[in-house]
Amino acid sequence: MTRSFFKGLTIRAVICVILSMTFLLTSLWYTRSVNRSKEQEAYREEYGTLLMAEKYRALNTDVLKNHKDIKSVFSAYDETGKLIGYIVDVETEVSSGKIHAQMSISENGENLMSIRVVADDPDYLAYTEEEMEELRLQLKGARIPVAVRQDTSIDLPYQVDYDPLLGLHDGTFYARSEKASADGYVDYCEIVVKGGRIVSCSWDGEDESTHKTRSEDSISGDYKSNGDIWAEQAYRVAKHMVLVQDPVKLAMKSDGKTEIIDGVTIDISMFVSLVGECIDNSRNSYSKEQYMHDHADKKDSEEKDKDKDKDKEETTNENEELSPTPAPQYDPSQDLSPTPTKAPSQIGVIGGEDGVVSSGDENVLSDSVDGIPMNEIRTRIDGLPNDRTRSAALLTAVNQAYKFIREYLNWVG
Repeated sequence: MTRSFFKGLTIRAVICVILSMTFLLTSLWYTRSVNRSKEQEAYREEYGTLLMAEKYRALNTDVLKNHKDIKSVFSAYDETGKLIGYIVDVETEVSSGKIHAQMSISENGENLMSIRVVADDPDYLAYTEEEMEELRLQLKGARIPVAVRQDTSIDLPYQVDYDPLLGLHDGTFYARSEKASADGYVDYCEIVVKGGRIVSCSWDGEDESTHKTRSEDSISGDYKSNGDIWAEQAYRVAKHMVLVQDPVKLAMKSDGKTEIIDGVTIDISMFVSLVGECIDNSRNSYSKEQYMHDHADKKDSEEKDKDKDKDKEETTNENEELSPTPAPQYDPSQDLSPTPTKAPSQIGVIGGEDGVVSSGDENVLSDSVDGIPMNEIRTRIDGLPNDRTRSAALLTAVNQAYKFIREYLNWVG
C-alpha cells in the first residue's frame, strides 16, 4: 500500500464524515421545522378564532409572577414578523364563582379584539352562545379596562384622554428647588393625585428678598417675560400637565422651551424637574406635610450650624488677636472630600403595586372596579340584560388581562 492510497482513503473518510454530519444536521433541522410547523398549526387551531396569526410565541416574563390569575400569554405575529396582538388566558375568581376566559388584545394593549369563555369545568361560570355573542358585540374593539355601565355613574370634573402614570398614590405632593434661579425666585410645584391620577397641578416661585411670588410680581408688572405674563403661562403649563399626566409629554426641548402649548414661551425646565420630583414623592407616599416638616427641620439645623460656625469663627478671631498661631500644615493622608448630605429616610409605600389595589388589600379604592380607579376605565357596556353579576364577572377577567398587559408593556418599554 502506497502513501497515495492512504491519502485517498483519508480524504474519502473525511468526505463521508462531512456528508454524514450534513445529513444529520439537515435531518435535525427538518425535524425541528416540522415540529415547529405542527406546533404553530396547533396554536392556530386553538387561538385562530381569537386572533389568526402566522406565528405565536409564548411569553416567558417575570411580570407573570405578579399576576397569578394569568395562566399564559402568547404574542402573535403576521407573515412579515410584525407583532399584531396578544392572546391572554385568564382564570380568576369573583363573588359569583370562578371564570376561565381567553381573549385577544391589540399590540399596543389598548383594545380588546375578541373573547371567549372556557367552560370545561362545572365549577366555572358558563355562558350560552347567545350570551357570548351579545357580550362580544359590545366588547369588540373596546378600549380596556372595561366596566358595566351601572358601575360608572361618577362624573369626572376633568378631561381623561391620557393614561395616568403607574404607581401614583393619592394625596397632595410638593417639591421646592434648593436655591434661587437666576431671576432670584425659588421655584416650587404642587400636585394633587386622586384615584391614581393627577387632578391638579400648580407652579410658582418665591422671591428670596421680598417673599412675594413670581405670579404676583408678573401681574403687578414687576416681573417681565416674553409673551403673556408669567402667571398666565405657568397656569397653561400646569393645566396641560394635568391633561397629559406625564412631564415627558410636555415635549421640552434642549433649550427648556416647548412648542406644543399655545401661548407658552417661558423656560419650563425647572417645572419639569420639580413636577418629576412630586411624582416620585407620590409613588413613595411622601406627602406635602412630611416634605414641609422634613425641610423645616433641615433648615433649622442648617441655621444652627451657621450660628455655631459664626460663634466659632468669632472665638477663633479673638484667640488669634491674643496669640497668633502658625498656619496649619497640609497632611496628604487626610481625607478632604466633603461628607455627603444624608437623604431623607425612606417612606414606606402604601397601597398596591402600580396604584392598583389587590382584592385582598385593606386599602381598597372606594371608587374603583377590579382595583382599577374609575377615572382609568375606558369603556362602559350595558352587559347582559338583567344579569349584571355575570357580565361583571367576564369584565373582571378582561381587566385582569389589562393589568398584566399594562405592566408588561411598561416593563419592555
